[in-house]
Amino acid sequence: MKVVSYNIHDSYAWKIERLLGLNADILVVPEITCPEDARLPGEYEMKWNGISYYWKFRRWKGLGVIWRRGIGYIPDWYNPSLYYAIPLIVGDLLILAIWPTKRKGVTDNKLYPQIAQEIIGEYAPYFMQYRTVVIGDFNCYVNQVDSSEQFGDIRRIDAMLSSYGLHSVYHEWTGERLGEETCPTYFHHFEPQHPFFLDYAYTNIPVQSFQLFPWDSEMSDHVGMELVISKTKAAGRSDLLPLNHISTQILNLQI
Repeated sequence: MKVVSYNIHDSYAWKIERLLGLNADILVVPEITCPEDARLPGEYEMKWNGISYYWKFRRWKGLGVIWRRGIGYIPDWYNPSLYYAIPLIVGDLLILAIWPTKRKGVTDNKLYPQIAQEIIGEYAPYFMQYRTVVIGDFNCYVNQVDSSEQFGDIRRIDAMLSSYGLHSVYHEWTGERLGEETCPTYFHHFEPQHPFFLDYAYTNIPVQSFQLFPWDSEMSDHVGMELVISKTKAAGRSDLLPLNHISTQILNLQI
């Protein structure tokens, strides 16, 4: 099962077509438009949480999860008041799409790590019930400007997720430490001289392959991320080895 996360910056039709062309089973898409405007083909389903606003003309922007019709569903314990996170259940798998975002009048007075920790706290009880992937644009990094002693930065979030047995796929595959990433996932104001690592995939299951896409500045100020996992729990199988035993030659981390 292929899962792709890609913050597409602006939700133009050609970008959505390009996303669908990646042939993923599940797409996690921060900054995508509402389903009515996305106009997906009939073989896909989509859940969206976002807002409408005016800038020259009406626009919609939010977090979207797109999946192949019939393979999954949104559980009844989904909390749409969290900005933004959407859980998708596929068999025994939980995909938690995440985009901690400041929303005017709701979360604009909160820090990004604070919002992320509230999301994790909401859905943590389900991490032990399902094979889990938490994936998306976390809007958090090491030594964050607005971090605080109370909420910290991505290191606090990493510790929280690690306590539930979830670990960053990128960091396990590369052996790099948080804050020492050699491959950024975001370029502030589209400027290569201002790189950040904001996009993460955390999981408690083996990953068959993983890659960051090359940076495409026409597509986004972010870099897309892809991982492939088994559709069902591999009971008794020895071919799905821990991440640090899988060949890293599959990695495609150029920018």
